[in-house]
Amino acid sequence: MSPTQTGAPPQGLFVTGTDTGVGKTFVSCALLELWRDRGLRPQPRKPVESGCPPGPDGLRPEDGLNLTHAAGLPDTAIEQVTPWRFPDAIAPDQAAANQGVRLTIAELAAACAADGTGPRLVEGAGGFYSPLCADGLNADLAEALGLPVLLVAEDRLGTLNTCLLTLEALERRGLQLAGIVLNRRRTDADPRLDNAAALRSRTSAPIIESAEGIARAALAQKLSTSKLSGRTPPEDSRS
Repeated sequence: MSPTQTGAPPQGLFVTGTDTGVGKTFVSCALLELWRDRGLRPQPRKPVESGCPPGPDGLRPEDGLNLTHAAGLPDTAIEQVTPWRFPDAIAPDQAAANQGVRLTIAELAAACAADGTGPRLVEGAGGFYSPLCADGLNADLAEALGLPVLLVAEDRLGTLNTCLLTLEALERRGLQLAGIVLNRRRTDADPRLDNAAALRSRTSAPIIESAEGIARAALAQKLSTSKLSGRTPPEDSRS
């Protein structure tokens, strides 16, 4: 039976990283555009964002707006995509506390609810075990939502440790790894470095290699030809 036949919420992904600044939003936007090209109506969520600069209509959540536009939604949809926005460029739990706000996992999970018209893409903030709100981590939100997890990591020396630690954390929490995107951001990396091969020997999940400066459409093409392309209905039958 499909998720809609069982009454379950539409499938989707929880996008997390091994750290902050590894390219989660870029990868998320590529996925949203891929799903739109397939006739789906994706529903992005980044429920809390810190480091938001002031704009004409209040604090401007850059990541949330990028997700909103990639999903083909109007700017007004940001109220659903990123309902909590804070100015301080620090961890969201601290940024919220500085504004006298106490956020909880239950509130964030409720804000990630979708109306059933398309797959959800929920992007966390920082790494998988980074604090997200007063009572939990990104990992706790992922567990509350129960979505398969897409891990984004910078493709550099040392990333195997953080990737494998995250994979162990996912297994301990009973969460499914949808895939790993390795984003090579440094041009001076040793060309013999092969994190993808090392990870493929340790997981059967898709490993997608990206690079700084790659066009979003090119990344979407890589994603579309991987097993990851079938993570959302009605695409499961094609994977």
